Amino acid sequence: MRLKEIQRTAHPAWSPAPHHPICLALGTSAQQLDASFNTTAALEIFQVDFADPSLDMKLKGSLPTSNRLHSLVWVNFGAGEDGLGGRLIGGSENGTVTVYSPEAIVTSGEEAIIGQSDKHTGPVRALDFNPFQSNLLASGANDSEIYIWDLNNFSNPMTPGTKSQPPEDISVVSWNRQVQHILASANPSGKAVVWDLRKNEPIIKISDHSNRMHCSGMLWHPEVATQLVLASEDDRMPVIQMWDLRFATSPLKVLENHTRGLLSIAWSQADPELLLSSAKDNRILCWNPNTGEVIYELPTTNQWCFDIQWCPRNPALLSAASFDGWISVYSVMGGSLEAQQQSRADQISSSFDTMDPFGTGQVLPPLQVPQATPQTTLVAPLRKPPKWVRRPVGASFAFGGKLITFESPKAPVQSPQPVPVPRQVFVSQVTTETELLQRSRELQAALQSGSLSDYCQAKIHKAPTDSEQDIWKFLLVNFEDEARVKFLRLLGFSKVDLERKISTCLGKNVQPNGHGVDANDLAEKIQLLSTQRSEESGDAVDSTKTPGSSSPSDFFSQIPPQPQDKEKISFQIPVSADADGLISQALLVGNFEGAVDLCLNDGRYAEAILLAISGGQELLQKTQQTYLDKQRNSISMLISSVVTQNWGDMVQSCDLDNWKEALAALLTYAHPKQFAPLCGKNTRMLRIVTKESVNPDLLLP
Repeated sequence: MRLKEIQRTAHPAWSPAPHHPICLALGTSAQQLDASFNTTAALEIFQVDFADPSLDMKLKGSLPTSNRLHSLVWVNFGAGEDGLGGRLIGGSENGTVTVYSPEAIVTSGEEAIIGQSDKHTGPVRALDFNPFQSNLLASGANDSEIYIWDLNNFSNPMTPGTKSQPPEDISVVSWNRQVQHILASANPSGKAVVWDLRKNEPIIKISDHSNRMHCSGMLWHPEVATQLVLASEDDRMPVIQMWDLRFATSPLKVLENHTRGLLSIAWSQADPELLLSSAKDNRILCWNPNTGEVIYELPTTNQWCFDIQWCPRNPALLSAASFDGWISVYSVMGGSLEAQQQSRADQISSSFDTMDPFGTGQVLPPLQVPQATPQTTLVAPLRKPPKWVRRPVGASFAFGGKLITFESPKAPVQSPQPVPVPRQVFVSQVTTETELLQRSRELQAALQSGSLSDYCQAKIHKAPTDSEQDIWKFLLVNFEDEARVKFLRLLGFSKVDLERKISTCLGKNVQPNGHGVDANDLAEKIQLLSTQRSEESGDAVDSTKTPGSSSPSDFFSQIPPQPQDKEKISFQIPVSADADGLISQALLVGNFEGAVDLCLNDGRYAEAILLAISGGQELLQKTQQTYLDKQRNSISMLISSVVTQNWGDMVQSCDLDNWKEALAALLTYAHPKQFAPLCGKNTRMLRIVTKESVNPDLLLP
């Protein structure tokens, strides 16, 4: 997708990667003329602002030059902390190599030319800087001239060795990307020479046996030190050859897709699987050198592109210089052309003034132009994700301190052919809390052996605070007998101490029995009472049951439940040393007998009866007897007889004047089998009956 463009017939050079914002330097190209036949030359620096949706680039500075250029590079040497830095080196058509200061070109405040040399005798078509030492620059010209320049001492260049014979033009020079003292050069005849600067001599020469290889470009592999590519400009052989110096007898691979000769190539330093090529067939292709397939084709105009370069800072950008006089900036990541289309429409609209062009001073009405429905134009990206957007490594933590990691492995550099590398996922154990792991192992051992009681005991001894000790004590109780009793003891409710307090409050010396009412036992008793009540209610027509056989529990069971309040009222449970507090504590530990005694002692007979019902039949009878013993009045004996079914005492103690009432009570409550003996054996009842001349046998049903 095209992002920026400017009309210039020039060679481009990107600013180095550390520089921001991204800039593009343009030097007027030699042996090319525009439509106006302008012969002037200039070196210009433009800022590439992608925040601006338009295709224009902002001019930062310009410097007129005396010579046009065949080559231009921007070196990250002598860069300042602020502003533009580095050095611009241009190879001119008359053999001059000139060093410029980009910062001086932008500011126009000082001399922009730092150094200049005319050592070469012909046009300098090849320039390249050392990626390890940015002060070293290689240049190539006619007659097999190759010079190594030191920007610190630009006046005295060195040569890599003796000139190759026969003398030929040097079209390309390229530094190795892995070994800093290796330099390669190529000439239009298709021969490439590899130089060792430590020995100052060539170490290997490679050439195609077909003799049709007209070399227009040469590049080293970004990662494999022994591999390089050569591009052929010959229309009869429009190919890219990949060579490996370990097998230099023939090309390792040949990339064929162009229909005419290649003009320029560029290898991405960020992703070795991206290789650009431009040719005379008006196409710019992006190759995957490992597979030999074309993974992207740039949408370009029908013009030859003689110079293509990747952007060092943004690996997705590239520049293309074409013979029609346009410098374009593309992105291989695709995108939408909607913003550019709108920007162009705005520019066209702003070109027309609303005033009358004939000078009448009248404002013209707005032009109503029918507009078609806009269609979003999308440009597809690469067929494969580039390396800089792929996740190089990844990590994720799992339960138990497990760490899952993966990485993108590199292919072995010693293999001339691409070999698929298996991807691996690593699972490792990360230990950050050693004490936690030790405690975890102890707990695991206790769970496996079943010795949880010993584990809790050990934790109680090691606990640093009282609160932590209490927690482990509560956990320990779960694994011991009589857990509920021990839970109550941990909560501060001791049955022995409570019985002692109750004895003190009642003023009597009661020996503690050491046990209260167990919750399970209480539940069984309540269930038994409920069953008895159900059976009694079901046997209402039983002839053997009399009205007098009902019990107080039946009476309380017939009490209708009280309606619950709509709004719940909060309350507090007293635990003080007074009567209320002692009753509450007795109920909390299930000591119904003590609670009933406290209620009777405090005159709370109703509460005593209710609690006695929950405490069991024996406690209920004892409570009834105690209550009746304390209540001595005219009706208490009758109530006692009805409750206890002890009619013999009533007959013996009843006044003779109440013989009718006594007889009515026997008729109402006494069992038929007991009625006659009560009347016959009891002399007092006989006296009552004979006094009134009533035959007791007649009273039998």
